[in-house]
Order: sequence, then C-alpha cells, then structure tokens
Amino acid sequence: MKTKLRPASLKARVLLKKLQALADRGVDGEKLAAQRKLARLKAQFDFSGPDPEEALNLFSGRFSHSATARRICRFGADEFDIANSVKWAIESATNIPCIFRHGDLLAEATPGSVNRLKEIAAQIAGSFRALLEQFRTVDGVDAKDRNVFTMGLYDGMMNETRNAGQRLPSRAEAFQKRKGKSRKPPAPAASGLHFHPYTLAVSLGRQIRFSAPLEQIAAELTAATQKHLAPPSEPAATGKGSV
Repeated sequence: MKTKLRPASLKARVLLKKLQALADRGVDGEKLAAQRKLARLKAQFDFSGPDPEEALNLFSGRFSHSATARRICRFGADEFDIANSVKWAIESATNIPCIFRHGDLLAEATPGSVNRLKEIAAQIAGSFRALLEQFRTVDGVDAKDRNVFTMGLYDGMMNETRNAGQRLPSRAEAFQKRKGKSRKPPAPAASGLHFHPYTLAVSLGRQIRFSAPLEQIAAELTAATQKHLAPPSEPAATGKGSV
C-alpha cells in the first residue's frame, strides 16, 4: 500500500535543489551519495506542488531595460542605507540599472517593468523602515547597531548570508564602511540586547524576499529581541553559602 507523502516544505525543496545539483554534476562517490539521498527525500515528500519560493519571490517576473530612467521610489535625506539597499537589491535581482536623482531612485526600465519595480521598491523600503524603527527602540541597542542590522536585512533578503565559521561584521567595521573613518564603539551595556544585530536581521530579511506579511516579520523581531534581552546585572550575593 502506497504511503501518502507529506507536502514538500521550503527546507525540503532547498535540500532537493542541492542534492539534484550534486547528483547531476558531482564526481565519483559524491554523485552516488547524492543520488541515494535524493531518492530517500523523494520517498518522504511530495514535490509535485508549486514551489512556494518561486511563487512568493519578491523579484519574480521579467524586467525589460530602457534607455529612459523612470522614478520608482523616493527617500529621505537620512535614509541613505535603506536607499542603497533598495538600489543594490533591484540591480542584483533584475539586472535593471538604477540611479539616484535628488532623493529619487530611478530605474532604466520600460513603463511596464517600472510599475512592478515600484511595488518591489515600496515593499523593501517599507519593511526596512518599519523594522529599523522597531529595532531602534529595543533596550541596549546603540545607534551604530543600525548599520549592522541593515546589513543583515539586506544579506538575508538577497541570500548572501555568511558561511558557518565566517566572522560576523562588527559594529565598528560597519560604521567605518559608512563613514570612511574610525571611531571607537562604546563599551557594551550591562543590560540590553544579548544577540548580534546581524544574525537577528538575516532571518527577517529572508522573509522580506518571500513576501511574508510585515506584521508577521515584526512579530518575529519582537519575539527574538525579548528572548535575547540580557537581564540587568545583579549585585553579587554576600554572606555564608555564597560562592
């Protein structure tokens, strides 16, 4: 009797793609091992349904280049980091060149593509603005943490996260890259966020790419910051029995 397969999750689909690549292009034992793992995976999950990663991808669709640059988004004078994140994301994902002009971001695309790019730019900018504002209010967050948090949002959204064992960006490094000068970061507070802002932001950025509702992403940020808030330091115990 045939067992009903579970619908393939996003994690299972990611693994399927990795194993398929190894099964197709691997060498010797690597290829055979991938083929065996691939067979076991297909025996567990049903991959016949639509791939949610492709269906919900923020950058899905076709984009046409034009010699004329058209406005897709406007940014405030203090939104340099958000503006650049939107520009780099669109250029990387769609191959449409973008330029800044008096606070406006313009894309060299046809009118039809521009309409889609406006939606993409608005979703990225709106999500970054809301999450950055929420992150700013977390106890123990320093103003310079914004740079690292923004970097994490972008890398997560563009699937450019760091490999295991690769050093995370420091607050000082992120600040120097933005300002072009070195400043000594303040000493960490005794209480506050006990978690690296970059790591915190990466998973949120990935959800932006796959069109998760902003309310859902904000709720995850709230849960994560509450979980990783370090309690205020307490005075050491005194008297007999203390160690």
